[in-house]
Amino acid sequence: MQGMLFAPAFELKSAQMSLMVLSIRRFDLDLLQIEIAQHVAKAPALLKNAPVVLELAQADPAPGAHQVTNLLMRTQAAGLRVVALVADAIGEPLAHAVGLPALTIGPRRKNTGEAPAPAETPESTAPADAATTAELSTGATDVPQPEPTPVPPLLLPGPIRSGQQIYAKGRDLIITGAVSAGAEVAADGCVHVYGRLSGKALAGAAGDVRARIYCLSFAPELVSIAGNFKVFESAPRDIAGKAVEIYLNEGRIDVRPLKA
Repeated sequence: MQGMLFAPAFELKSAQMSLMVLSIRRFDLDLLQIEIAQHVAKAPALLKNAPVVLELAQADPAPGAHQVTNLLMRTQAAGLRVVALVADAIGEPLAHAVGLPALTIGPRRKNTGEAPAPAETPESTAPADAATTAELSTGATDVPQPEPTPVPPLLLPGPIRSGQQIYAKGRDLIITGAVSAGAEVAADGCVHVYGRLSGKALAGAAGDVRARIYCLSFAPELVSIAGNFKVFESAPRDIAGKAVEIYLNEGRIDVRPLKA
């Protein structure tokens, strides 16, 4: 009817969503389908039909669009659904070719034990004129820079219940209680769970390979550091229910008990 006001038919919202990355190393279609299906079968409640982002930067040999289309069908048959490709030099043109979006993921730095070198600013790369050179040589511009203010961790009481998603952007996350099965806690820094960890925990969500996960009772569905993840159908006996530290060791998730 004319003159009547109607509510909009849709609404666009911003959201923080965590997606697993399926990083292909050896591009063998038959082998990939078998191994993906075996991996999904280990934790079907968690992985069956889970959305993933496909990364092909390290695939050997490098695939073409027809091979990627075949891989998408095989991946879905194996139990995962590719919703996008990583937006790198390999993935972006292939994403357009197969009709999927290309997503940018956080940088992955190697764990060298050293702090990353600061990025060069435009001022440091621009050629200096004579006046600027003179100022630098006399120390006239040597003005002390203020120390960056540390960002306090996000501190929340437990329990974090099934279906809840918590994300600490740019800082650590501390949960003073349990994380239930079906819940998800994530942080750009470290994740501390002072209770039983039964859900998902993701540290280094923005790509920090130095991030770690700590919990007082280990029984997770999945843990992830800087995009590298490990699924647990059940925790191994030597670490089940124990206080542990979870960290990244040369691209592999390692778990070790915390000593009293």
